[in-house]
Amino acid sequence: MWGELEIAREFLQLPAVDDVLHSLRNTHTNGGAEFAQFRISDHPTFHWFGSRNRLWEMQFFERFLSSDAVVSSLPELQIDPANLSDPGFQWGNSLTLDGEIAWLLASGGAYGRFSGTAREAKNLGAHFCDALFGDRFIEIQVHSSHEPWSPWFHGIAWDSTWLGLDKRLSKVWMLCATDTD
Repeated sequence: MWGELEIAREFLQLPAVDDVLHSLRNTHTNGGAEFAQFRISDHPTFHWFGSRNRLWEMQFFERFLSSDAVVSSLPELQIDPANLSDPGFQWGNSLTLDGEIAWLLASGGAYGRFSGTAREAKNLGAHFCDALFGDRFIEIQVHSSHEPWSPWFHGIAWDSTWLGLDKRLSKVWMLCATDTD
């Protein structure tokens, strides 16, 4: 399956995603934030595992992150497929993702603080989710990691990655943030 599966970057122009990236880059001044979305080709094996929420069984996270499409689309992350550490993804929840993003914004980075209120951070998180999947919460698998799975991360308190799988549209998006003191 991995030899047949095609992963291709999709370039988005979504102001809500740009607003979250801009805010994170302002608070995480010694690190940064990156986002990308990818289309996954239709493949019965991938569909079988994805529809049953069994991505771990097919080593999806390691294989996806080390794919040529991800490595070349996100050079800032300095992903070395030969030395990719365990990304440590855990189940997340599309219903609470906006709050997790709001918390990351409102908490700030090592030295940068969010200039808005907690409500404004929550609104940014909600608009981010609305732009990517609207009200299709059940069709979205969210996984999160706070591990430094690539050299771009600093291995301390401010490492965050969210990976969302849109099961209906066969898309995967990824939001990463890091900072250091």
